[in-house]
Amino acid sequence: MKLAVNYSPQAFDLLKSGLIKFDLFKSPNWKDMVADAGRLLPVYVHFDLSVGDGRLSKVDWIEVEDFLSATGTQTVNVHVVAPPELNPCIGAQLDQLSDTIIEEVLSVCKRFGPDHVIAENVPLPASGKEYLRPVALPPFFQRLVTETGCGMLLDLAHAAITAKTLHTDPLQFFSEFPLRRLKEIHITGLGLHEGEIHDHMEMRDQDWTLFESAIDQIKIGNWRTPEIIAFEYGGTGAPFVWRSESRVLLHQVPRLYDLVHYGDSKNAS
Repeated sequence: MKLAVNYSPQAFDLLKSGLIKFDLFKSPNWKDMVADAGRLLPVYVHFDLSVGDGRLSKVDWIEVEDFLSATGTQTVNVHVVAPPELNPCIGAQLDQLSDTIIEEVLSVCKRFGPDHVIAENVPLPASGKEYLRPVALPPFFQRLVTETGCGMLLDLAHAAITAKTLHTDPLQFFSEFPLRRLKEIHITGLGLHEGEIHDHMEMRDQDWTLFESAIDQIKIGNWRTPEIIAFEYGGTGAPFVWRSESRVLLHQVPRLYDLVHYGDSKNAS
């Protein structure tokens, strides 16, 4: 497993100074950011691609292929979403959405190969966005990976938000996703901001407990060992200006690195 960290000026400076270490920068498909991050570490690209909302037909696939070639990124990720006008109580709409998502993921798999495509779960918040419920739950991902052959990108923070909305145990909820096809994990803390629960926050005790439990499941073989575990704290621009602190990275990245590389000292001996 490799530990990736969101590119941010703070992470870049700490890494350059030797105060933290990790394996990869995680970057959106932004050429300038990829180039800047690549001056210090290999970069993998997390694409702004979605299925289920009609946007896939507008993707510039040549650009996607250029990013894959330039960075050596091994997978193309898609976010599984639903259109806001979806009524989750109407079965015919649900069937049509499911078929559309599967068809769209199959088209991406046809282009890149199913082993190089991963589907990410979105969060289901407690207030609003009820239209996301059908595609935020594990049964849909079980069907998706079975019918397309794609892999699973399990965002633990997203799943924890959904579990909280459903009033269910998050660890049990995690285990219901198709973890036999797990390729990547995203992890951040959760916290309140302006009255709403948000991810991309610093890790708190409950977040560490969930992540350590996930690592334990990987260790004992209940979950497939993913290639990448990405810490999605920090970034650039207005969405991250209040949650991209050097203090957090300095204290949390080393702990994450030790958890992700738990077998290194054993293998070295």
